[in-house]
Amino acid sequence: MYIAPSLTNKTNIMKVQITQKYVYHKVATIEVEIDKDEYVKYLADNKGYHFLDDYLLDHEELWVEKIDNAMDKAGLLFVDGSEEEELRYDCEELKTGGHL
Repeated sequence: MYIAPSLTNKTNIMKVQITQKYVYHKVATIEVEIDKDEYVKYLADNKGYHFLDDYLLDHEELWVEKIDNAMDKAGLLFVDGSEEEELRYDCEELKTGGHL
């Protein structure tokens, strides 16, 4: 009969490591004001090939620092499972939203 070498020690104690993992998220939401005339001009200048997500990415100065500050102040939320990082926008007036 084979007995593993680690089981032939002189003590009758065996150590087992148990790990439990909890996933937490930090969520921050801000509101940004966009000049409608400037946005319409942006769309015209880009011949309709750009949308609100493109505008926001091209004008990060409007929101990046605000969202970073809000994230710094956000608490941790427990979630069941794991998700990737998410960065999204929502505009009720234009009835649009999506990922940045």
